[in-house]
Amino acid sequence: MKIFLLEDDTSLNKIIKLSLENKGFFVENFFDGYEAANIILNNRYDLYILDVNVLGFDGHKILEIIRNENINTPVIMISAEIDIENIKKSFNLGCNDYIKKPFDFEELFLRIQYHLSYKKEQNSNMNIELGYNFTFNLLEEKLYKHNHEIELTVKEKLLLTLFVKNINKSVTNEMIHEYVWDSKEMESVSMRSIIHKLKKKLKNGMIINLRGVGYKLISIE
Repeated sequence: MKIFLLEDDTSLNKIIKLSLENKGFFVENFFDGYEAANIILNNRYDLYILDVNVLGFDGHKILEIIRNENINTPVIMISAEIDIENIKKSFNLGCNDYIKKPFDFEELFLRIQYHLSYKKEQNSNMNIELGYNFTFNLLEEKLYKHNHEIELTVKEKLLLTLFVKNINKSVTNEMIHEYVWDSKEMESVSMRSIIHKLKKKLKNGMIINLRGVGYKLISIE
């Protein structure tokens, strides 16, 4: 799962990022609201964590941008603010949860799990049958064949999640770059390399090349 984190406290930002990455999440972290606003308009995430008081656009403004773009992705606000009017504003703007600082990181993890689980239950069946006895669990991001798990790297999980969410539809190279890579990182491992490795873990022909466009995951009935 890909998580967007906005927190201007450098130490707390890095601790949250590391804690969630240790739990298996892919975290793209930001310290400034202006930078965050530009990234949100061109990328999609599975969950947003927004600090209310940050430089540039504050967390409430970023939340407004997310909802104005008709993005229904879960949003968790974090803040040292205890004023009820501030909390009320967050929920009125469309946040899904509000955590007061300081908080236990295990609590944050549990809340993230809840919101991602609820989202999947609302949107689709978590276990997606891909054919040839392959099943992919969208919530856990785990691939199975004959009920035996096939190990995936973090980027392979992100890539397969993107394919499964767009099963039998074309996935462009731009979509892959936006979803699989941190917008601030260089592509250290090539897209073709990851796709090649993922193809080897699936049956030949399930992922097809679309010349000049991208790729497509074919579900076999």
